[in-house]
Amino acid sequence: MLVRMDSTTIKPWQAKLMNAALRPALGYLCRMRERMEKRGFPPNDKLLILTVAAYNAIHSLTVELHYMGCESGVGRETKRQTKVG
Repeated sequence: MLVRMDSTTIKPWQAKLMNAALRPALGYLCRMRERMEKRGFPPNDKLLILTVAAYNAIHSLTVELHYMGCESGVGRETKRQTKVG
C-alpha cells in the first residue's frame, strides 16, 4: 500500500538528513561557479547559466529543509486552534 506524503508529513529529523545529504553538492556548485567566474566565463555561457540555476535551486531547497528541520517548527504552518464557547 502506498502511503501518501507531502512536505507537511516530513519530520524534522528527516528534513535534517535530506539537508545534510545536499550540502556537499551545494558547496561543490558554489566553488564551481566561483571558478568559472574567475576564469572569465561570459555571463551568457550556457554552462555558467546552468551552474548558477542548479546552485540557486539546491540553495533554496536546503534553506527550506533547514527550516523544516528546526524543532521549534520554524517554516511550518501553524495549526489554528478554534475557540470553544
